[in-house]
Amino acid sequence: MRYISWSSSRSESLFTSPKKLPIKNMFGNFFKIYIPGIVSLLFSLQSAASFDSKSCLSPNIIERAQWGARSPASLNYLVTPLLYAVIHHTVTPECNRFSECADIVRSIQNHHMNDLGWDDIGYSFMVGGDGNVYEGTGWSTEGAHTLGYNRKSIGIAFIGNFQQSYRNSSLEITVAKDAKEKSLQAAHDLIICGKNLGYLRSNVKVIGARQVSATESPGNKLYAHIQSWPEWSVVPRRENIFP
Repeated sequence: MRYISWSSSRSESLFTSPKKLPIKNMFGNFFKIYIPGIVSLLFSLQSAASFDSKSCLSPNIIERAQWGARSPASLNYLVTPLLYAVIHHTVTPECNRFSECADIVRSIQNHHMNDLGWDDIGYSFMVGGDGNVYEGTGWSTEGAHTLGYNRKSIGIAFIGNFQQSYRNSSLEITVAKDAKEKSLQAAHDLIICGKNLGYLRSNVKVIGARQVSATESPGNKLYAHIQSWPEWSVVPRRENIFP
């Protein structure tokens, strides 16, 4: 969200001491400094008010009320359309049914708010193994998913841990865990939906969290999948985000 800063020195010069500043310059500075921020704020509020998950024919979006979300402690609105979509995994158990996925999403929100002290769940959307997309902070509200990118992206997290591997006893091989095809399709459909609704730019760049932060997210196999999407983008790895 773009905040409108009313500094004490500026407000005094504009409003309490008009004799020190010609009227023409006073209003000229006002429009130059504040109007762009006001316009962006109104646009974001309008976008937030007009959001309707049913506007997307695909994927199926489970709204916050449907999975039992808590109310956020506060809201910061994004200026849309956004340039980036960052792909994560939640590093939790996977889920294959609505009841399982909703329970995990509630647990994630409780962890983010109770243990980490955040205002809400960190992800914009989460994708379950049931093929549903679970609304987090949504299209227009700032999340807490990727340091340096929270104000210019949505964060889409696949529910599960796709960095782990499992042992296939019959084949005597170790296999990397992979997301289900219907989950991959749902996530990509969500990005297309965001472009169609104007929340994401037409040239949106899809990136894995590991490309811009010190993490293995979204896991090797999942990261390989998103690189096949036409929206995937190579961006410089930001090595110095964490010490």
